[in-house]
Amino acid sequence: MTRQYLTLAILGAVVLWAGVGSAVEAEEPGSTAAAESPAAAPEDTATEVDILAPARAALADGQPEKALRLAEGARQAGADRIQVLLLKAEIFGQMQQVDDQREMLLTAVAADNSLCLPRLMLASIEERRGLWQQAEQYYEQAIAADSCCAAAYLRLARLYGRHGQPMRALRKLQQAVANNPQDMTLLQALGTALKQRGMLQPAESVYGRILAQGDKEAQALAHRSLGDLYKQVGQYKEAFDCYVRAEDLLGDSGSLAREGYDRIFATADGSVTQALNNGWQLFDAFIEGGPVAREDAYLVLDDSAAQVEQIKQFLQQVQPPEGRREIHFQRELFYAVAHEALITAQVYLDTGDASLLDAAQRRRTQANQERLAIPGAGSE
Repeated sequence: MTRQYLTLAILGAVVLWAGVGSAVEAEEPGSTAAAESPAAAPEDTATEVDILAPARAALADGQPEKALRLAEGARQAGADRIQVLLLKAEIFGQMQQVDDQREMLLTAVAADNSLCLPRLMLASIEERRGLWQQAEQYYEQAIAADSCCAAAYLRLARLYGRHGQPMRALRKLQQAVANNPQDMTLLQALGTALKQRGMLQPAESVYGRILAQGDKEAQALAHRSLGDLYKQVGQYKEAFDCYVRAEDLLGDSGSLAREGYDRIFATADGSVTQALNNGWQLFDAFIEGGPVAREDAYLVLDDSAAQVEQIKQFLQQVQPPEGRREIHFQRELFYAVAHEALITAQVYLDTGDASLLDAAQRRRTQANQERLAIPGAGSE
């Protein structure tokens, strides 16, 4: 392993999803103002762009009234009707004249039922009005008009996520990928949705497709997402390896390495603490004469000790980034004492030696103190 530190904040939060919904919160390619602008529509010809260019320029300069006059003049000069309608819809949108905007879009759809873009714009209007079922219908119509329209799938999935229907959102993203198997944005959104549902193997499969098909940045993001997924299920070694691969693709950054280290080991600290508490819960109940068999307490302690040992070994494999060496040493103490406390409690259950009971309880107290000495641990 060429580097032994982590990178978590490689591309910033890709927030293609939020709830499941947070996975598609970010703007999709083709969903921004540029996508909703008639200038981006494939129906434009060079002549029509020239005719409508002054109106678009006026709109871009924040002069919608002037843009409207120029658009009407372009219509009279022979500009394409659909393009004029879509441009006027954008102008009315900037003027916040929603009824006029809807009229332009509905007229465009009536003139050409195969259009996707005006349906996307209509769906956005209905969303803003809080009419999500009407928005859903327009998104479905947009998909029917263009089965490769990534923006329609992503927005519809986001809509479902926001209204508490994560499985419908997931199914819509699966449909999107089936129709757009090479689209990295859709693959990443699907992977994120699967990850947030805890569906490890399907998510691994989707990220594997990105690694096989995507460019360097897409691959780095896939490695980072896989790292987050493995960290989520406690597979810290696999998470670490993914973060390092992502960093190899994008280059070094001391700042990113520190952020990655902090994030993964904050999770590891929580896992060690939980293991310690789980082990001690039955141990205390047994000591206090509760309805707990010695064998049950022993098995829970054994499982907890094995988990802490695994995380402890992982920590020892990592070379901390600059500025994290002192906290790394503090973690080593915390993990070691937590493991020793659990093992000592097991030995007490084996022998019944009262001195070992005192020793186990002292080590548990010390483990908690060592944990609190790690910056930020006390707030968890």
